Amino acid sequence: MIHALPMNRHGNPSQEVRKESRRSLRADSPSSSGFTIVELLVAAGILSLIVALLLTMVSQTSKTWQSTKGKIEEFRDARDAFDSISRRIGQATLNTYLDYNNPTNPTAYIRQSELRFLAGPTEQILAGMQANLQTTNPSMAVFFQAPNGFTTNASNSLLQNALNTWGYFLEYAGDSNSRPSFLPFGAPPARYRYRLMELMEPTENLSVYNYTSGHQGYTNIDWISNSLVLPPTNRPAHVLAENIVALIILPKLTPTDIAAWNQTNNVYSNSSLAPDYVYDSSVNRNSNSFPIDPRLNTHNQLPPVIQITLVAVDEASAVRFSSAYQKLMSNIAAQGGYADLFTNAANFTNDIAQLQSNLVSKKLNYRVFTTDIMIKGAKWSSAQTN
Repeated sequence: MIHALPMNRHGNPSQEVRKESRRSLRADSPSSSGFTIVELLVAAGILSLIVALLLTMVSQTSKTWQSTKGKIEEFRDARDAFDSISRRIGQATLNTYLDYNNPTNPTAYIRQSELRFLAGPTEQILAGMQANLQTTNPSMAVFFQAPNGFTTNASNSLLQNALNTWGYFLEYAGDSNSRPSFLPFGAPPARYRYRLMELMEPTENLSVYNYTSGHQGYTNIDWISNSLVLPPTNRPAHVLAENIVALIILPKLTPTDIAAWNQTNNVYSNSSLAPDYVYDSSVNRNSNSFPIDPRLNTHNQLPPVIQITLVAVDEASAVRFSSAYQKLMSNIAAQGGYADLFTNAANFTNDIAQLQSNLVSKKLNYRVFTTDIMIKGAKWSSAQTN
């Protein structure tokens, strides 16, 4: 049955009918419902939390990336310095020749050289120079001649294979001497850091022949000290890398020599050639003062192999350590933990492990670089004992 809707006098649905129809439409339409204020606040809170989490993740990722990038860049200088040392030492030469053992009464030809190769603990091989250097020079050093062709004189620039005295050593000092002259002294405060120094004596200033030419028995170190004791602004040395806290140099025999000699029931190892890390080509170690196996005599010979180990810390560690100990950091050998290490080459493996453990205990971020370098000019001979 169909019921007619109430109509007004004009034939249209009554007002009550229209109101009822609108209420019905609002109830049936999904778009007619809205969000409450509580729901909006909850949604806004969730959205804010998500945005905060995303920002935190982005910030942490950015910090990690920046930190990693900074460490890579800082240790990149150490790697570059390590590569430079490896390349330069591999070019060392003594330019040896045979000459009479006694010019006035010759009985044999012996190996001679006016050039030098010297390596070992800095305080030992440069004993007596520390006061003149006015710096702390921990760890080890190496000095030699090589045909690098370095010159500051334009007329010598074509002499690409001219000899130079070269060397590497550590130095702990401030940076006052390397600052621009327009900066006031002491402002800002000097940055005390460990720095790996590279000695580069130009060809025109090569001094080794002044002492050794015609004096094969010369064993002093003036050919080094005369350059090192110059004022920092004049000496032929520059910073190769900062925050290098240890430079360990170990001259070694070749594995072939060790294996061959050990067949004769002798006991040789990588530490036999320089048991105290000292290698001096000017000293006849087969004399009465050095009663050793004649086959280990270093006189006028280059070591066949050099093991180079370089330990670097990052700048943040250097700043933190320097702030904690201030100038006591100049004795990082004691504070950092290798004052009693690296005195016996036979203990190298244990010593380097102990050094790393000590650096970790100090919360220093570090890297260790090590390699064996074959010296191209080395013609190691065990036949000649003089």
